[in-house]
This record gives sequence, structure tokens and C-alpha cells, in this order.
Amino acid sequence: MAGQPTISRFFKKANPPGPPQEQGQEIAVGNDAGSESICLDTDEEDTAETQSSTATSTLLDDDVSIKKLPSTGETICTPTKSSDIDFASKMDRIMKRGADVDTQSDENDRENLEISFKKRVQRKPIAELTPLDQQVKDLKMYHTDKVLVIRVGYKYKCFAEDAITVSRILHIKLVPGKLTIDESNPQDASHRQFAYCSFPDVRLNVHLERLVHHNLKVAVVEQAETSAIKKHDAAANKSGVFERKISNVFTKATFGVNSNFVLKGKRILGDTSSIWALSRILYQEKMANYSLISVNLNSGEVVYDEFEELNHATEKLQARIKYLQPIEVLVDTENLPSHVEKLFKGISCNLLHKNMPDLQEDVVLSIEVMNDKLRLSPSLIPLIHKLYSHMIEYNNEQVMLIPSIYAPFASKIHMLLDPNTLQSLDIFTHGGGKGSLFWLMDHTRTSFGFRMLRKWIFNPLTDVDKIEERLDAIECITSEINNNIFFESLNQMLSHTPDLLRTLNRIMYGTTSRKEVYFYLKQITSFVEHFKVHQSYLSEQFKSSEGRICKKSLLLFKLFSELNQLLSSTQLPYFLTMINVSAVMEKNPDRQIMDFFNLNNYDHSEGIISIQRDSELVRTQLKEELIQIRKYLKRPHLNFRDEVDYLIEVKNSQIKDLPDDWIKVNNTKMVSRFSTPMTQKLTQQLQYHKDLLMRESELQYKTFLNKITAEYTELRKITLNLAQYDCILSLAATSCNVNYVRPTFVNDQQAIIAKNARNPIIESLDVQYVANDIMMSPEHGRISIITGPNMGGKSSYIRQVALLTIMAQIGSFVPAEEIRLSIFENVLTRIGAHDDILNGDSTFKVEMLDILYILKNCNGRSLLLLDEVGRGTGTHDGIAISYALIKYFSDLNNCPLILFTTHFPMLGEIKSPLIRNYHMDYVKEQKSGENWMSVIFLYKLKKGLTYNSYGMNVAKLARLDKDIINRAFIISEELQKEAANGEELKLFSRLKRIIKNDDMTATDKLVNFLSLNTH
Repeated sequence: MAGQPTISRFFKKANPPGPPQEQGQEIAVGNDAGSESICLDTDEEDTAETQSSTATSTLLDDDVSIKKLPSTGETICTPTKSSDIDFASKMDRIMKRGADVDTQSDENDRENLEISFKKRVQRKPIAELTPLDQQVKDLKMYHTDKVLVIRVGYKYKCFAEDAITVSRILHIKLVPGKLTIDESNPQDASHRQFAYCSFPDVRLNVHLERLVHHNLKVAVVEQAETSAIKKHDAAANKSGVFERKISNVFTKATFGVNSNFVLKGKRILGDTSSIWALSRILYQEKMANYSLISVNLNSGEVVYDEFEELNHATEKLQARIKYLQPIEVLVDTENLPSHVEKLFKGISCNLLHKNMPDLQEDVVLSIEVMNDKLRLSPSLIPLIHKLYSHMIEYNNEQVMLIPSIYAPFASKIHMLLDPNTLQSLDIFTHGGGKGSLFWLMDHTRTSFGFRMLRKWIFNPLTDVDKIEERLDAIECITSEINNNIFFESLNQMLSHTPDLLRTLNRIMYGTTSRKEVYFYLKQITSFVEHFKVHQSYLSEQFKSSEGRICKKSLLLFKLFSELNQLLSSTQLPYFLTMINVSAVMEKNPDRQIMDFFNLNNYDHSEGIISIQRDSELVRTQLKEELIQIRKYLKRPHLNFRDEVDYLIEVKNSQIKDLPDDWIKVNNTKMVSRFSTPMTQKLTQQLQYHKDLLMRESELQYKTFLNKITAEYTELRKITLNLAQYDCILSLAATSCNVNYVRPTFVNDQQAIIAKNARNPIIESLDVQYVANDIMMSPEHGRISIITGPNMGGKSSYIRQVALLTIMAQIGSFVPAEEIRLSIFENVLTRIGAHDDILNGDSTFKVEMLDILYILKNCNGRSLLLLDEVGRGTGTHDGIAISYALIKYFSDLNNCPLILFTTHFPMLGEIKSPLIRNYHMDYVKEQKSGENWMSVIFLYKLKKGLTYNSYGMNVAKLARLDKDIINRAFIISEELQKEAANGEELKLFSRLKRIIKNDDMTATDKLVNFLSLNTH
């Protein structure tokens, strides 16, 4: 029936939990003009679903009256208690109402129920954000790629999505609230504020490093105004929240230079990391042309490079990744194929695809002027523009405009060790830790020397003259260092020298602390004074052609001559006098800032002095106010409690006589502390002047840093010369090891001739190592095929040859009685067996890809290490490939020097004047209970082949059960007999036919060898 009142409570569950309705509040169910609504209420709260089961029983105890509203036709329900209504009458009334509802039309019933449902599920309007949260939202919407760490008072907070990430990494509490900045989460409507997590401001440096270590880009947001300036500055918005701005942005590549905190140690986060701008252009369908600009902000180096690579190859790109360790790479999305993207993502590198805004005209002009000196390729200039724009975000863009720090990735005087060689020879294994060549040779005293030595080991020299200069310097410094005050004092100073190069770059970026600047100036000044004190010695040794150092070492002569000239001309000792040392040592950071300058010597002190005078005037007024207070309280010796809040202490028994306008600030059991209206006004003015002084001091500090930066090029040369000297000391320390000898270089032929040479890494691990001779030359054979038992020392021997070569070309002495060798352009290795799960490559495919890389990059001045090639496939295929490779190289007119270890004695049958066969010596021994021969390793290289690998002996060393080994030996013997009479003879005959075919070129023979397994 139309207009029939409804009581929906009898026919649906109670409302879900929510704010309780007040008693007697009307619940509108229908909204038709002529409909009436009945509200049924009780004494109990109708807020939980659990009450729905008791609704009927509650009604039995309540008297419900229905009243018609005269003005609107609506009904109001009011509960009344009635103890005299019997149970039967209550039931009659309830049943009657139920009958009325049952007689409604289905249409009206459905309409009313739908309206009721809509009323219940209608979402509450989203509450307005607090002013702080609105400010956070505005900041985040413009910086969605960063985690924002925002200062709020004495804490730093992260909000919404950032808070979730940060709380998980730092293991700190997440305060509930809106979880998304754009409030896209449906649950956000139930909160007014964003979810957040927080930590004290004193822990910022610790937590920043942890966040950045997880490869996050973190922006620190600071307050750009203080309460005092906000109150007194006419231009400030006095009713709004504090203005906040991003002060710094941190990644792994920028944390070391942009952090305001002192970071100690040789290795800091991101020390060797770089930021790239990379372009890739495909041409001729198969080739890709790469252009690269890389910047390391810690060392202040910009590396440029251009190279070509097959479209689907990445070997050269991987080499640059290994050397430069990119953290961020700016790329063009459309020109980067998936396999290259996969390579970068595999090293947790952030690929950034973004369009950079056009640079200002003056910046473009500066880059053009810089390129007039550098003569870079036109393809590199857009990358410099892109990196400059990107660096603006970090406030490090200045580094891109210094021509003296640009250097090519590869040069003609350096060897480039590929990633395979670095790994297989343990050059930097475990980050240069114990057991690596870097660990063996690193005796540097400074962080900047540490980085330079790392670069020297990455890039051994190929210029004989440069190598001889380093060797001469080692001999000279070894003889001069003892009982020499100049060198002893200098070496001691280096041991306590901070990272001057990193600090210099931080000064240029404007991110260094005042204490760090002071110690930097003090350290440079100490070097200046050291050279001044020893001018007579320097004149005798470096300025005179008769000086010992001048005669012995051209490198040291040039190095110290330039150092002496640069140190004598620098202005840094004068800048040091501008600093107030006592303020630098202050624990109070405000005092450090405001009192940093010695105003008697600083040449731009006018602004600071003016503000200090204004502050002093306010302090004078405070003293005058104190005189009036003394008179009023009749306490002539009264003083302010401190000179911060300027409070007056009054005993609690005397406060009743104080003026009404005095403001009580705090109290104890004995005294209360007050400020008068005048002291309150004056302290606010004093705080305002303090904030102005802080601003002016910060401004003058930046000006002071610019004075130092003006000498950047000269100061960088000073640091690099000191680093070079530190590296020479490190090589000298390595060369002082027992039985290390100076290498001799030959130019007439490719050769390595050594007597009683040793593996430097194994020897340094306190392992008794057996020395071996090395005989590789056109007369002694360019290819050495080495056989021998498993664990007999084959791999250690060939690694030893490569390590001695690299050490010699770095410019170090080597562990041998005598060594003569030629210069090698590269060292290429195929050692070990491993698969590449990420790229889906099996062990054998990885092996063949390495062989392919070696074939493409070797030449007559290469040293190749091929360890058990063919181990990743079947015996027949392995023999064929190994045989083919050796025959291929032996037929080359310009064959490289090759060390080839194998368990295939058939390879020794290849006849060539370039090939020599060797084996690692051993002694056989038959033991009771064993049907196989045990082996005692002698680790001595002998001429000739060995025809057994003695794998059972290795199984014994691994402590396998004797019964298993005996059974394995029987099976091995049977298989060898079958193989001797079967397929191996057929394969060998095929190989001989191919070898004797004089109509085939070496390349054709190699192709036929590799295809034997298909016949």
C-alpha cells in the first residue's frame, strides 16, 4: 500500500559498527513525498551486528510510541518504559505491525529497502587534509620518483607510501593513516591524516645510508624558515605551516659527496659508483654504436667513450659496467633493446627514461668552450647536456663544466682487463678482500691513493717507458726512505690524511661541513709547511741535476717538483686564518655556524658584524630591563637564569606580589620562572636577529667555499700527485716481499721467461708454494699444452703466469728469481665452469661464448689462458673442439702466447713447432685395499704428456667410500678399453684427415672441427 510506514529493523541485520546514534534520533527510510517513516529505538545502542539476534527480545521489554510530526508528516519514535503492559499486549502490538508490513505492495517494499541500503553504504565525504599533510601531498606529487624524508620539528617523518617502505627497511613503527598520497586506497577515507613513521634528526645520517643502500633515491626536505623570521618577516605567511624545500637528494652515487656528515674509511657507500648518460644507435642491422659519458662524483672524474658492438653482444658494455659501476643510467627508451635493459637490471641499476629541459644559453656556451679544449665527438655533446640537467637535481652540475677532469675510458698506453679475466684471476675477488691481487698489493695510506691504485690494477700499462718510470721510482724510494726526515715525515702525514679529493669535490658541491673544511685547509697547510721546512733538501735533490732523486727517478722528480710549485702558490694557508678554530670545535651546531669566521681576518664580514651589533643592542636592552626588575623585586644581585630564555626565578612564596602581566613559564617545588612582557618581546627580537645571523653566516660560508673552489684545478693536481706517491709507496711495500725481483722487458719478440716463479696470491696466504720456471717464446714454443692429474696444480700455474705479467705491467716487482717478458696488450682467460641462469645459458654455452670472445679479441700480443676447454660437453665433442682450437692457433702467422690445460692426451699428438707439451709431476703409489693408484702431487712442471687424470685419487681426497671408488675404477677401466677400440679411433682418423688437408685454411679447419659431432 502506498504511504504505508515501514519498520525495516525487523527484516534486516543491525547496522555495522560505527558512531552510535543518539536516543530518539530519527532514521529516515523512505524519501517519497507521501510516505511515512517509523523509527524504532530502544534503550540499548544499536551499533553491532551481534545485537541483531536480540532485537526482538529487547522490544518485548520496551514500550514504543509513534508520533506524527505535524509540519512534515514524518514520524518520531520515542521509547517509554511501561511496567504495567502485559506480555500478551506487547506481542499483539508487535504482530500487528508485522502484519501491516506484510501487506505492503512488493514495489514499495523493494523501493524502500533499496533506499535504506543506499543510506547505509553511502561513503562519508573525504575529510580535508591537515595543512602539513597538504604540504606533503604537494611536494610528493612533484617528486614521485623519490622517497621524501621531511623535517618536522626535531624529527624526520615519511608519509603514506614512503612511510610503508621506510618503516619496513628501518624496522620502525608505522603510525596508521592514509596509505596513498592520491588517496586511491578505499580505506584512506576513514583517516584524516597520512600514515607516517619518524625518527630523531640526530639519526638522519645512519638511516639515510641504510635507505640509500637499498637503492632508493631519497630527498631530504628541510624547513626553509624559522618561527622568529615567520613572525617578524612582513613577507612571510604567518598563519600557514613552515615553508619546506628539498635540500638534498641522495642515491648510492651521490651519498658520499652530498652527505653533510663525516664519512671515514677508505671505502664508503658509492665510492666507486657512477652516473651514466648512454646512447645506442643501430646501423647496418647487425652493429650497435654506443656513446657514453660517465661521472663519478666522489673522485670528480668524467669518463667518455665510444665503441661498436654486435647488436646482440654485450661484452664491451659489460667491461665498462665492471669498471665504472653505474648506479643510474640515462637512456633513450626506443633505442635500448631488451637484452641491454636486462643487463642493467641484473646489477640493480636504475634506468631513467626522461626528457631533459633545454639548458640555459650560458651553460650551453660553457660546454662549447670546454669542448674547444677537449675535441669530443659530436655524439657525446648531447649526453653532456643530459647529464648536466640531471645533476641539477643533486646540486652537482658544476662537475660537468671542468675540462681537466675529462678522460677517455681506454687509451693506447693501458691494457683493458675484461670482466672474465678480473674474475678468474681473482684480481678483485670479494670486493678486493683477502685472496685477491688487489689485497696483496694494497698498502696505500690514503683513500685517494686507494682509488688510484685500484685504477692502476684495473688498467696495467702497455708503455714500456711508463712502466720503467714506476720501477725506477720503487727502487729510488726504497733506497731513500730510510733515515730520510723528509720522506719519513711525509709518509707519516699521509697515514693521517683524510680523503682530500672527496672533500675538495664536496667543497665544490657546497655540501661539506665546517669542521671538514677546517681540517682540509689545515691538512693542505701542513703539506705547505712541510715543503717549506725542507726547501734545502728539495733544492738539492729535485732542482739540481746532480741530485740523487733527479738521477734515479724521473717520475719522482716530476711529481715532487710539481707538488712543490703548487703548494708554494696556493692561498689555502691564508684562508685557514679566516676560520675561528674554537667555533669549529664547538659542540653547539649554532655556535659553529654563527662564529665560524675570524672576523678580524675574513674579508666579507660586514653583514655579519652588522647583525651582531643589532643583537648586542637587544642584549643591552635586556640588561636595562634586568635593572628595572631588580629594583622592583628589591634584589640588587638578581640575574637572568640563562642567556637563552632570559627567565627570572622567584621563590614560590613571593609570587603573589608579582605583577599580573608577568608570564609564568615553568616551576619547581621551590621556585617559579617568569618572563616579563618586555623580556618576552626582547627575546623574540633576539631570536629574530639570531635567525638572520644564521642566514648571513650560511651565505658567507658559501662565498668562502667558492674562494676555495676557484683553486679547484690546482688543488686537484696536488691531491692526485700525493695519490700517485702513495701508490708508489704501496708498490714499494709489495716489492719488498721476500724474493721479489724487478722484471726486465724485451721488445724483439713475445715472450715470458722466468726462473723459479711463484703464484703471488697463494704464496701470500701462508701456503708453501712450489716454484716453477716459465718458458714461452718463439724458440721455446708459443703454445704450452699442460696435462696432469686432477688437483695437480695446472690451473694455479697458468694463473701464476698471468698474474706475474699483470703485476709487471702495473710496475711492480714480481715473485721470481728472474723474469724477462714482453708487453702484452691484453690477457684473455677461459677458466672454470659455471652456467648463466639469468640468461638461460648452460655451462657449455657460456664456455663457447667465452671462446668466441677470445677469438674476436686476441692478437699476436695477447696472453691466453684456456683451462680444460670442452669440459662442459661430451668427451668426443670436447676433444674435437680442443683439438680444433689448438690447430687453429698453431696455424696463425701471428699466434698469441697460449697456456692450454687439458685432460685429453690426444691433443699432444698435434705436431707444430709452436707447441710444447708439459705436465704437472706426481708420484704413483699402490696402497692396500685399493685397486687404483694413489698419487702424491709434486706440483712441478715437467716436459711431456701424462695419459691419466687420476680422478679416483681426488675421490679419495674427498673421502668417498673405498668400495664406491673401487667399483668406479673397474667401470673406468672397461670404458677406456671400449673407447680405445671404438669411436675415438674413428674421430681421430677424421681429425687427421682434416689436419692433412692443405687446401683448407685455418678458419675452414676450425669450422670442420666444430661440425664433427654432426656426422
